Formats: sequence, structure tokens, C-alpha cells
Amino acid sequence: MYPVWEGYILHSAIAIAIIAVAHVIFSHVTVAATWFNWWVERKSLVENKPYLQDYLKASALRLLMFAYTIGAMFGVGIWFSVTGSNPRGISALIHNFVFYWASEWFWFIIDVFGIAVYYYTFGRVSPKTHARIGLILALAASGTLAIIVGILGFKLSPGAWLQTGLSLDGFYNPTFWPMLFARFGLMFALTALYAILVAATLPKDHPAREEVVRLAGKVGLVGLVVGVALIFFWYVPQLPEHAKTVLRIPQVIQPVFFAKMLIGVVATALILLLALLAPPRAATPALGFLGLLLAFIGLFGAERTREAIRKPDVVLGYMAANQIIRVDLDFGSRKIHAEAPVLDQEGLLKKLPFAVAKGAAVAGPGGGVDPVETGRALVALQCSSCHTVSKATAFLGGNRNLAAILKRRGMTTADMIEPYLNAIGGFPYMHPVVGTQEERGYMARYLEKLVGELYPEAKVAPNAVAHGGEK
Repeated sequence: MYPVWEGYILHSAIAIAIIAVAHVIFSHVTVAATWFNWWVERKSLVENKPYLQDYLKASALRLLMFAYTIGAMFGVGIWFSVTGSNPRGISALIHNFVFYWASEWFWFIIDVFGIAVYYYTFGRVSPKTHARIGLILALAASGTLAIIVGILGFKLSPGAWLQTGLSLDGFYNPTFWPMLFARFGLMFALTALYAILVAATLPKDHPAREEVVRLAGKVGLVGLVVGVALIFFWYVPQLPEHAKTVLRIPQVIQPVFFAKMLIGVVATALILLLALLAPPRAATPALGFLGLLLAFIGLFGAERTREAIRKPDVVLGYMAANQIIRVDLDFGSRKIHAEAPVLDQEGLLKKLPFAVAKGAAVAGPGGGVDPVETGRALVALQCSSCHTVSKATAFLGGNRNLAAILKRRGMTTADMIEPYLNAIGGFPYMHPVVGTQEERGYMARYLEKLVGELYPEAKVAPNAVAHGGEK
């Protein structure tokens, strides 16, 4: 097993979520903005409205300076963060879709160079040629989105891949098409907010200002309605039954997730209606920034929900969130064996060379095994992908803080916690704890100590410290 990154102050999962949602905002805006700009440029040519070029230049410059720089950096940040948080999970995606990633980078290279060519050829090539450059840019941006949607959808709904092992079956999974079209709809709503922001920076008497704001209001509202409708009537029905079950469990999908999504949708709709119906002076840069901020909150709730309904797996039906393979898969010449049964017999400690090197499962003060340090390593491996399991990220309460859960349920001693660990497999959103019974005892000892440290008022066994072998 790899070392475990729980995080410091921010849990690793929260860090990934912030980076990923920021990247989603930038990437979705850029994809739809290329289509929106192409449409505005066509409008400029067909209707002989050269003043629209001023908006296009302002939009392209901001895309070049921010979306294709900061957004791309967040994309790199996703790779770093997920590699640190779940290396076996990202390894599974790379091994299954290595050539798909390569093709995504092919589209992305066209995308990155394309925005520079698009901006710096204003006035240097014929208007028709420039519009064609914009179309190529839009097609390349859409190609990157399609590839990523297929790979992301595989994690939640691998579909026939579980039987065939074929990458195409995993890529064209049951949620591929609904997610692709729903994202296309919603990203036009995001881009409409961006267009309002850019148009509002033009002089108040500029003719492009009112025209672009009105067009953005129309396009954004249509995209929002279509995107939300596709999610409810196409995407959700295509989810695996397990995901639908988890979606209805408040312990996993907390009401605040739905509240965030509702805030994002309602706020976006109101701002787009304002852009469509209110006087042009109502469209200000502050309104655009506010819309994108509220959209970020809505996307955060949506992306967290999509990630959470996979629980307890990182690839549903294949690999658990703690990177342990739970099933036997026979792909003919390639076979994958479940690791959990072997680990239950032989124990996890043999598979934790990094933890052992740091001092877990080695001689304690009395020359025997240090149960607390050993338990800490085991809990970190098995539980930290979904829960906070140390003081480092203990400020996160609710259903993420494992010590808070145990305290709330009155399980504050090792004797109480160990039977709870044995029974965990009864929850649909959690796999059974892996390892020998002795190792579960170590885990219980560490959790007892953690509850006592975080909640001194809780009733903890008087000999907890002695049991812990605390140095």
C-alpha cells in the first residue's frame, strides 16, 4: 500500500474538491465561451455589427490570461492532489484509459495554442478566417470535455466493463451521454455569467454591452433549464441502483449538499433573468462576479454529491475508496483477484511498509507492539479516505469526523468500539473493516485515544493511556 495523505487542517478530500470545482468553473466556462464567441462573431459578420468585435477581444483576452492559465494550473493541481490522496485509484484510470488521456491532451494542445492564435489574429486575418479559427477552438475544447466525461463517468458507473474489461465499455458507460449533454447545457449557463461580467466592463454607452448581455441571458437560461432537466430525467435514472440508494441516505448526502445546489441554480436563474429583462446598467462586473461565486457554491454541492454516491468505492463495484480491491474479475487473459479475503487472513500490517518504517507495529516502550501507533496506521489506511481520523483535520465535524461519530453514538472505549468495527459492513455506504481481529483491536485502541483527545468530557476508560503505550 502507498502512504496515506489525510491532509492538514483541510482534509485531502476537501482539498481535492476545492481544486476540482475551481477547475470545473474555468474549464466549463472556456468550453462554452468558445461556442458563444463563435456565435457572436458569426452574428457580427452576418448582421454587419463590427462593434461586437470589441466584446470578442475583451472575452478572448480574459480567457487567455485567466481561464487558460489559472484554470490549467488547477487541472495540474487535480493530478497532484488525487495522486497524493488515492494513487491506486488514479492508477486504475491511467491503466484503463491511457490512450484516452493522450487524446485529451491532443485536444488540449490545440485548445491552448488555439486561444493564443485566436486572440492575436484579430485584425490580422480575414473575418471569415478568424471565425473558422474560433470554430476549431470550440471543437477542440469540446473534445477535451467529452474525453474527461467518459473517464469520470466510469468511476461512478463502469457498466459492462466489470464483465468485459474493455476500455470502450468503461468509457461509453451508462452515464456518459446524459452527463455529457447535461454538462453542455449547464456550462452555457456558467458562460452566460462570464459574458455578463465581460460585457459589463465595456463603456456604458457601447452598443455591444446591451446586446451581449441580452444574448447571454437567453442562452444561459436555455442552458440552465436544459441542463437541470437532463440531470433529473436522464442522468439520475441512469445511475446504478447502489448510487440511487446512497443518494437517499442523509448520513452520506447531507441536506446541505442539496441546499448548495439549489442556491446555485436559483441564483444563476435570477441573475440571468435580470440580464434579460432589466435595464443594461443593471449588468455590472460585481453582478457577474457574484453569479460565478454562487455558481461555484452550487457546483461544489453537485460535484460533492456525485463523488459521494460512489461510496464506499472509488470505482463503483471494483475498488474501495481506501484503495483495496473488493471483487474477483475475470477478463479472460487478464484476471483481477479480490484483496480483502487475503488481508483478513494475513492482516494488513504486512502491506504497510511505509507505516512500519515510520514506527507502527514495532516495539513499544515495553518491547511489545505499540497498539496505538499500529492502530493509527490501520485507521488512516482504511478510514481516512472518507473520515477525519486525527487531530490534524478534526475541526471538520458532522459525518466526516470519526471521533465525533463515535462520541455521538456513545462508543468511547475500545471495548465498545471494536464490536462497532466488526459490524460496519452492515451499512450500504461502507465496506467491512479489513484485517485480522487483532488488528481491529489495535484500531479500537487508537480510536479510543482519539475520542479522549478531542472530547475530554466523553467517558473514556481510565486505563486508556496505559493501553495506548503513549510515549
